[in-house]
Amino acid sequence: MKLFRTAVFSVPLIGWLLRSAWNGDAREKVFFILNLLLLWAMAFLQFGYPALIVPAVTIAFAYLAFLVFFTAGDFLAGGGE
Repeated sequence: MKLFRTAVFSVPLIGWLLRSAWNGDAREKVFFILNLLLLWAMAFLQFGYPALIVPAVTIAFAYLAFLVFFTAGDFLAGGGE
């Protein structure tokens, strides 16, 4: 895990922001979230509507998969009989 974290933190721009948020105080975590939101806004300006729709559809699919997994837990374990 330490090797993976070191490799991710070594990426020039995103890694530096992640390392700062990981090791920093609450203010640096807020700035990291703000930077992610601004990056998303810049992607929306550059690529248009797909930059807004693709994350929303991805989150909706992940939420639906979570609901199916959560509600069908007993069924998948064989306890539905």
